[in-house]
Amino acid sequence: MLTSSSAIEEVLTLAPEWKPVLDSVKDGLESGSKPRTKDVSLADLFERLGAKSLYLKALALGDERGKFVSLLRDHYYQPMFARMLTCNQHLRRFLAQRKQPLDFQKSQAVSMAVELAQKMEGVLQRHLTSGSEDGFKVLLPAYAQRSVHNAVVDYIKEEWQWEKETLQDLNLDPEQEDPRQNTADDIKYGPENRILSSEQVGQLNQLRTELTAMLQDKSLAQEPLIVVDCMFGLGLTPKSKPEQELTMREVCDLLGIAGETQARKIARCQVLLDKGLDMIRGNIRKRLPGLAECWQTDVNVNTASRRELSHQLGLTEGEVEKLIVNRQYYAMAELVDRAVVKANRIEEIVKNGAVACFVPVDLNGCTTRDMIDILGLTKECAQKITGKRPLSGFEEALKLGLLDAKSMQTAIDRGAVLKAPPVNKSRVDVNHASAESLSALGLPADIVKKIERGRPFTTWGELEEYLSPEEATWQILRQKSRLSLFPD
Repeated sequence: MLTSSSAIEEVLTLAPEWKPVLDSVKDGLESGSKPRTKDVSLADLFERLGAKSLYLKALALGDERGKFVSLLRDHYYQPMFARMLTCNQHLRRFLAQRKQPLDFQKSQAVSMAVELAQKMEGVLQRHLTSGSEDGFKVLLPAYAQRSVHNAVVDYIKEEWQWEKETLQDLNLDPEQEDPRQNTADDIKYGPENRILSSEQVGQLNQLRTELTAMLQDKSLAQEPLIVVDCMFGLGLTPKSKPEQELTMREVCDLLGIAGETQARKIARCQVLLDKGLDMIRGNIRKRLPGLAECWQTDVNVNTASRRELSHQLGLTEGEVEKLIVNRQYYAMAELVDRAVVKANRIEEIVKNGAVACFVPVDLNGCTTRDMIDILGLTKECAQKITGKRPLSGFEEALKLGLLDAKSMQTAIDRGAVLKAPPVNKSRVDVNHASAESLSALGLPADIVKKIERGRPFTTWGELEEYLSPEEATWQILRQKSRLSLFPD
């Protein structure tokens, strides 16, 4: 990688018109209220120029474009990702729970930043090659923040899966919290990590203005919009309070929704909510296409629920049923080939966020609904499999009569896999091993004696609290031993 000073010189040879901007950045640092603690970096210059200027410059370059994009990778994306990952509360909490030292946490953030920067370089190159007018969005901090969040979630899932496969006895600790559950709720677990760019703030204000206008338009059905307002605490109507989200039961009582029973009231509230969201979604796509595109999330037609297919992608009830029956798809074009939708509908569905990504479905880990909607199994068959899990393989499923040959082949064609739970008997059992076996792991003699006195231990948490071991000792225990309540 080029040093920052040589990189600045490299950029100025490609864009000499940016020299005044660089000077203004230097002046800003020198005239600040605090003493200047660093020299101007290329990252500072890129940050001042902004996403659109950087993208337009890259579009205008010819043979030098590759060099410029490499500079963006190393001096724009990478430092930005490194800052975001270092501050990411999901990642910090996950690594801290595993007692990883700070140096490792920082190096992991840098490593992930390098990998993400390389991926974003490829994304940017594709936009530049196609000459996309809105390709600058991949340079926005808001886009980078979403990429960081997704990368952290993927990292935690992969590490957690490795732990479950390698440290099977992790499940013996009832207090061990599945870290994947924490990553889904930014508001609860990392409010300080929610970064909104000025572009997103402007779009949110635009959205709020649009919803206000819809509520004032008496030609539109008002009850569905009021339900949405109350459910999400938007504070746009007299009965809604900002930031105070309500449950369906509370909305039913507040708005006096009719129904013979509470269940019927809630069902009617759900219908009104769906209708209101459809009205808002349709209005946004029609009147604010830029906002819809920026906030659009991909919906995989192979795993999406009926509600997502209908309300987010705009499929009809008949199209939804045909799509589910014919799963899975390797490309969106297959929806036309299999007569799920007509050719003229594909463009609209893709614009709404549809993608086709074939995914494996593990019968030992998936939900009953996945077995039915993705693999095409009957409800009875799915429930039987759920009751008999874990299975060692498809042969066991056949032997137990959970699947017949035809349904098994259908499920396999639609993505079914069976990952048998690994059995690792090679680890030393802390509760039943001899002192010699424990010492052979590299454990100190005093720790071995404490283990012998305190056995048996039911959880890793109990063992850690009892021993209060040094970090190195604890790593030996977790990596080379296991906990079993009964001898083999």
